[in-house]
Amino acid sequence: MDTLLALLTVFTQPQLLVLVGIGTFAGIYIGAIPGLSVTMAVSILISFTFSWDVYPAISLMVGIYMGGVYGGSRTAILLNIPGAPSAIATAMDGYPMAQKGEAGQAIGVTTVMSFFGGLIGILVLAIAAPFVSDFALTFQPRDYMLLAVLGILLVGSLSSGSLVKGIFAGAFGIAIGAVGRDPLTFTERFTFDLQIMEGGISFIAIMIGMFGVSEALLQLQNVTMKAVRQKIDKIVPSFGTIKKYLPLSLQTSTIGVIIGALPGTGGDIAALMA
Repeated sequence: MDTLLALLTVFTQPQLLVLVGIGTFAGIYIGAIPGLSVTMAVSILISFTFSWDVYPAISLMVGIYMGGVYGGSRTAILLNIPGAPSAIATAMDGYPMAQKGEAGQAIGVTTVMSFFGGLIGILVLAIAAPFVSDFALTFQPRDYMLLAVLGILLVGSLSSGSLVKGIFAGAFGIAIGAVGRDPLTFTERFTFDLQIMEGGISFIAIMIGMFGVSEALLQLQNVTMKAVRQKIDKIVPSFGTIKKYLPLSLQTSTIGVIIGALPGTGGDIAALMA
């Protein structure tokens, strides 16, 4: 409780709140652009804030990170092109809603539930970070293997159609992820003696190719496709809608906290599992 009070005392200062707001708005635009990752934005920002005091620098970086992760949902809903890896799951339901003229409702629900999820993550980090870290350290290599197998099976279950095709897609993703040097033994894998392949294949490049380029080709093929008139009169969801989906948001936020605490995982894996 003392830690939470100290956190509220520091980050309720007007100057820090302004920096968080500026970082959030900048992060939304960065996250909405496919190819510009939030990690890259925060890394570049470190060089600008290196000489700042600790709290202002952290406030700006936290704002950009949170806004960037949320901003990836905009293009995922409107164009079926995720702006961030964690927005891949958003595109699965958001883009079909946009095709029915419900993009405003999808953006509104995404905004509110992202707020609740971020708030829960911040509270857990401020109150129970030592307990969550101790839990994450109990994971052994066999647990990560089972988690990876569970992820492949989840991808297979999410595929609309054949389960075999979904599992094949997960296995194909593993094959792509295996390209490059092994992180433990530094042995070359599937590099074909090409130096450019030693660093592996960028996840951002795969995401843009699989989602962005494919969606662009599909829309170019369907030349008769008409623009969908969107209903944007009620972007902010009603209290009944928030109340209906709040229990689900709490459950998936718990999944996000657990998966996010594990080394080597992140929001993209947590979103797909949720």
